[in-house]
Amino acid sequence: MSLAIKSVNKGILLCFAAYAIFSIQDAVMKWMVADFGVAELLFWRSIAALMICLVIGRKKIIKDTIQSPVLMPLMWRSLVAAFAWVFYYLSAKELSLAQMTTIYYSAPIIVVVLAVLLLQEKPTKLQWASVFIGFIGVLIASQPGFTDQALSVFYALFSALLWAYTYILLRKLSGKASIFVQMLAANFMFIVITGFSLPWTFTAFDSTAVFVMMLTGVIGAAGQYFLFSSFEHVEATTLAPIEYTGLIWAFIFSYLIWGSEPNVFLMMGAVMIALSGFVSIIANKQKNKALKLHAEV
Repeated sequence: MSLAIKSVNKGILLCFAAYAIFSIQDAVMKWMVADFGVAELLFWRSIAALMICLVIGRKKIIKDTIQSPVLMPLMWRSLVAAFAWVFYYLSAKELSLAQMTTIYYSAPIIVVVLAVLLLQEKPTKLQWASVFIGFIGVLIASQPGFTDQALSVFYALFSALLWAYTYILLRKLSGKASIFVQMLAANFMFIVITGFSLPWTFTAFDSTAVFVMMLTGVIGAAGQYFLFSSFEHVEATTLAPIEYTGLIWAFIFSYLIWGSEPNVFLMMGAVMIALSGFVSIIANKQKNKALKLHAEV
């Protein structure tokens, strides 16, 4: 087996591991949110992730972050991401893990729309088709069966909107800050935001619960590491479909832990959202190919 093939296989395995780990993180957070406030959970999770960044980067990572020429944009993106997490886990109070994950995967669809509005990008007809398919999938997954959980559905959708906006901001920051600088800035902002709410959200101190919350931060950081590492071995277009394996893990954990069996609407919606992702990948490949041919001419 050639080194190139081994590298691709390694990247794919790393990506599979990343989304499996992210699903474990979401399952633990949903389990904990029944007894603890979302802000409190995110506070301790972010403390753990920040500690990992500091252990790895030491003083240099702090210096690089403070001196970063894009520090303010980084902080703005971190602020948006923090609220995205808050609303995502607020939806976990009523929605099953499978429901909230399925609705969250509307984020890539929203990215296309925001790219037009904020980046003046011009999607192709096939890209718009992927948006339409995904939009129908979200409607099917969120509305017919969950009318009594409208607020939680709104939280999940609003979280997806905020996540989509962070992707747009990430494109603008691409190559301007290292991964660990971005992680440090994000988790610092999470701690500041959630820390302000602790006087009103803090529950009785439970060392076991705090340990589980911080362990969740370690799990999340590991997922990020695997995901970022996978991009060093394989192109993004190859890895993009693997993101939708998160839906499968969410369905499995939802059934094994809470006994939640997905209804037909959720299943149909998940399939259409995943299909929209595949169509989007094909559309992006065609668009990039056309741009290369145009550049060569």
